[in-house]
Amino acid sequence: MDEDIIMENREIKYPIWANEEKTKIKCQFHYENGEKLEASVMDTEEGNPDWAELMETFGVEGIDASHAIYLEERKKAAELHEAQKKEKEETEKASILFAAKLEAFEIDEVKASKDRILKSRIRKASSIMEISAFTSLLIMKELDTNEKDKKNK
Repeated sequence: MDEDIIMENREIKYPIWANEEKTKIKCQFHYENGEKLEASVMDTEEGNPDWAELMETFGVEGIDASHAIYLEERKKAAELHEAQKKEKEETEKASILFAAKLEAFEIDEVKASKDRILKSRIRKASSIMEISAFTSLLIMKELDTNEKDKKNK
């Protein structure tokens, strides 16, 4: 295929700087047939026609603007990813806490206890440590109460 025909049948989109020196540009070539090509373009001693076309079409200021948009989009994507990751971690933590609370209430002494305050503290616990602490307290209290009841009989 003739190079002029290739250049005429495409549009250059999304140019951004590939290095801080602004000597290399990453962009996409969009062809009429729907094909897209990621390209890195640099000027050469002989003169690169793609570089010349980029400079003529966009100029340094246009590429600077495109690069700023690209950086902002990357920043937003990273923030979204971080928020999704945090939400997933919180959901997993809530699920683990819920399972631990269910386990605590499966223990016979906890199940049989009439101590509404400690049971409530187990339900409201916001960490595994709190669940363990309040469950242990309740069990110890129930065992102590049961021991006293046996001695009194």
